[in-house]
Amino acid sequence: MKRLLRYYQAIISSYSEVFFLQDRRYGLILLLISFFNVNIAVSGLIAIITVLLFAAFIRMETDFLENGFYLFNPLLVGMSIGYIFEVTAVSFLLIIMASIFTFLLTMVLYHLFYRVSVPILSLPFTLVSTLIYLATLNYTSLYTQALYVGLELFDLSFLPQSLSMFLKAFSTILFLPYASIGLVFAVLLLSYSRIMFLFALAGFYTGVFVHSLMLGSNQLALLNPYAFNYILISIALGSIFLVPSVRSIVIALSAVAMSVLMMDASSSFWTIYKIPVFTLPFNVITVFFLFVLKSVRLREFAYRIKKTPEMTLRSYVLSVFRFKAEEINLFLPFSGNWSVYQGFDDEWTHEGEWRYAYDFVIRQEGSTFKNEGLGLEDYHAYRKPVLSPVSGYVIDLKKSIEDNAIGQVNTIENWGNYVVIQTALGSFVELSHFSRHSLRVRKGEFVEQGQMLGLCGNSGYSPQPHIHIQVQESAVLGSRTLPFNFVSYIRDDTLHFYERPLRDEDLESCVNDRILDKILSFSLDSVYSYKVYKDGKEVDAFALKVKMNRFSGQFYFEDEHKNLLYFAKEAGMFYFYDYEGDSEVWLQKFYTAMPRVPLCYKKDLRWRDYLPVHNQSKDGWFDIYSLGAIFVPKILVCEGEWRFEDGLNLKGRLSKQPTSQMHVELDQINGIKTVRLEGWTIRMEK
Repeated sequence: MKRLLRYYQAIISSYSEVFFLQDRRYGLILLLISFFNVNIAVSGLIAIITVLLFAAFIRMETDFLENGFYLFNPLLVGMSIGYIFEVTAVSFLLIIMASIFTFLLTMVLYHLFYRVSVPILSLPFTLVSTLIYLATLNYTSLYTQALYVGLELFDLSFLPQSLSMFLKAFSTILFLPYASIGLVFAVLLLSYSRIMFLFALAGFYTGVFVHSLMLGSNQLALLNPYAFNYILISIALGSIFLVPSVRSIVIALSAVAMSVLMMDASSSFWTIYKIPVFTLPFNVITVFFLFVLKSVRLREFAYRIKKTPEMTLRSYVLSVFRFKAEEINLFLPFSGNWSVYQGFDDEWTHEGEWRYAYDFVIRQEGSTFKNEGLGLEDYHAYRKPVLSPVSGYVIDLKKSIEDNAIGQVNTIENWGNYVVIQTALGSFVELSHFSRHSLRVRKGEFVEQGQMLGLCGNSGYSPQPHIHIQVQESAVLGSRTLPFNFVSYIRDDTLHFYERPLRDEDLESCVNDRILDKILSFSLDSVYSYKVYKDGKEVDAFALKVKMNRFSGQFYFEDEHKNLLYFAKEAGMFYFYDYEGDSEVWLQKFYTAMPRVPLCYKKDLRWRDYLPVHNQSKDGWFDIYSLGAIFVPKILVCEGEWRFEDGLNLKGRLSKQPTSQMHVELDQINGIKTVRLEGWTIRMEK
């Protein structure tokens, strides 16, 4: 019974995948609508069932089929055969062979494209359908009918032609070229995602406009049977694989315009063999764009695609404001208290191509040295440990240059003793002026963030012992520098996240508190029971279980209603970063009350953080906020301030709601003991 349920989920998921919809309810509706043309519906189902049986025969795990990713291409191939040929014994055999071949091609292309992190889209369908149509030119036993001629569900003749052709193009994606069915599809898409619907409209009319300029006829452009490619390209590039933004709008509509040439060129060639172009323009243009955009590391590339574009946009905006996800972030290269000697664009050596760099020294009582500062040993920073600001491989270093005497600088070997580290993300981090022979790492060695690299010195062009750190665009020493932030540092009892300190500012590095670290360590399968009180009266009870997504490795809390609150503990902090489920539930209040807790405790230590505005508003407003956030991202977040009252208690409030008070008490051993906000009290019961 469980296997049958998985097969059912896989079938309806394959229909929703055609329109990039990650909701099985929409897949079921699309399946039912396909029966408007029984021949197409039956052919599609034969193809999917064939692939499911074949996958079971080769003992492929059904988990990989449930989301419909491997099935929607065979589905489209089956429907494309049913679009032209009647379901007979011969066409039945043809569908079986074509669907298995499509499945095999899907698996092969997926693993090839996976290496460059580009989706295969519906390329297997396009290739196999082209082969099938070529082969059937020789098959006289197939019965062809004008199956695409049918009656509308209801009369839409009153609509302007430009709108009716948009609806017809929309429904052609599922081989049902009827304006009335297109209207149903459009309503479904509008209910699922307003952003996707708007991109569908913009893509279609942009493509028609460009095509009409080329053809010299708006009528011919509207009647083009392959105009649905405009819709698919616009949705894919504008809202699925790229985060919805002004930049993605420009990219998506530019791609649509370019697809006009691809569509006309391919249709001119394909017509010779009486083969439809299918989704060839969509696949080629979209894959090319995504490959290039991924290669240049476009900031708006959707590395984590959520259920809807609205959710993807919210997740992206939060990551930008909370973690500066689109920028380079480093940890401080030291422990303890140091001062900024030079920052970005500073007046001495941080200029031109080398302007993005920091120099750090140690000041005590306002001075970087003791006594008269005539010897290296007089300087507080001299031979202090220098820590790796990142994890990565040491790709270059030098360690034999003499330390300069005070008052002298080495103008020939400017960088002195240095280390260059390449991170997993491809950044090149360079640290300079180490003391001679103090480096404790070797070329080719992998170093962890926080690992000791060597000792601070005065080698190279250095007037006094200090740490120089920069991010450069290549492994070549002294190449052009790039801007970066520091993950965290304490200044004036305020913890700053992902910021850039200014010249002469005193900084303190963050050191994890072992007790806090232990309290906020949540073991897999642990269960925490809570009761909810309002004005001292118990009103509800629930339990949270710690679980892990076996595919992504993400940890989350789950309640009995399957609401999920994702959390992580890294970079010296515990934080919540995503929520899935119903709004206005108790689990969401944990996110609101303590979105981030630093693991470095200091009494009255303060920090600022951002919450998704969706946590603070009704669901209906989320769509309006999301549309506006395409142009003004900040409207999707609200800012707040938190502070440690003592080692177990922290308080917070939202900037725009100064009366809102949040109080969190941590358990002495493990877990979150009490959460108080908005008049509610959520207390852990042991």
